[in-house]
Amino acid sequence: FTACRARFEVGNSRLDETRDSHMSFRRVTLGAVRLLSRRAPVADPGALSLLPSWVARGEDALAKLGRRGAAGASSSGVEPDDVKIFTVDPRETAKFEADAALWWDEERGPFAPLHAMNPTRVGFIREALARHFDGGIEPGTGVRDIAGESITTSATSVGAAGDLGPAQPLAGLRILDVGCGGGILCESLARLGADVTGIDAAKGNIAVATAHAAKDPGMSRRVTYHATTAEEVAAAGAKFDAVVSLEVVEHVNDPEGFVRQLEALTNPGGAVFMSTVNRTARSYALAIVAAERVLRWVPPGTHEFEKFMTPEELAAVAHRAGLEVREAAGMVYTPPLPAPGRNGAVAGRWTLSGDDLAVNYIVYLSKPK
Repeated sequence: FTACRARFEVGNSRLDETRDSHMSFRRVTLGAVRLLSRRAPVADPGALSLLPSWVARGEDALAKLGRRGAAGASSSGVEPDDVKIFTVDPRETAKFEADAALWWDEERGPFAPLHAMNPTRVGFIREALARHFDGGIEPGTGVRDIAGESITTSATSVGAAGDLGPAQPLAGLRILDVGCGGGILCESLARLGADVTGIDAAKGNIAVATAHAAKDPGMSRRVTYHATTAEEVAAAGAKFDAVVSLEVVEHVNDPEGFVRQLEALTNPGGAVFMSTVNRTARSYALAIVAAERVLRWVPPGTHEFEKFMTPEELAAVAHRAGLEVREAAGMVYTPPLPAPGRNGAVAGRWTLSGDDLAVNYIVYLSKPK
């Protein structure tokens, strides 16, 4: 009897420990979700004061996850200035190249959500660039291939953005789109007057982007595409007024090395824009379970939850690379009312939010002069 009672008491003790452990995990999880809901306002210069806390929280999260090296180091084990850091993930490249022919199926294709989101992304970038370069821009170095042959350079040395009027507020800016895919963002920026270079590791994507741009001769004069990597372009010494890389960092091998390449490609005083998916319970439910597995808006396996980055982590990585966070905004999707034949991937509404960065978000960074 004594032995049985002792076993019973031990069992009760272990049950209490397990219950406490579950409660502790639940409290930690809820605390993390609440922490992720505290965000910087949109277009508010005062948001700069949040950067130290964002970076501190991001550094702490990265250390706990073991996903990045120490500050100032690359997780690949290669020095930041070594051009042999290749961040391209061949599996991810193959995944997107397999659907390359569908980049411009705006209604039913796997990239239809990007088409629907694009006006919101472009609006954020346009407004930020107009403010960033309000004092004018300096002539850049253009793009050169590895052999040193000039591929494309800015046609003219233009002053302040907006010289060609409100219809082309980005006139004179040289912009690089890293991971441009089929050219959705490139074409939008070119129509706003920018001289745009799009690069992608997938040759199939570049072929589709080039063919589609050719359908609009007026716009195509301001956009050039190359099947290459950020590392190769940076090694050639090219720099741009602004570098954009949207919905890309969650698909690369080495996020920290990738952000360093974006910084290297940016002129001093230039701007960098990145967008990605936050790592929260809500983003898993919406971006993976709903969008991939239930609604099939994008192919299953498009995203890997563990590769999502929180805004704090991205801020920490950017800070190490020498970039400063200027603004951050959530891109929030509101689904349409149900209707026969309506595709929710394109019929819904995307808006910017200064409070909700729990799923999709976009960040505006600057490089010191």
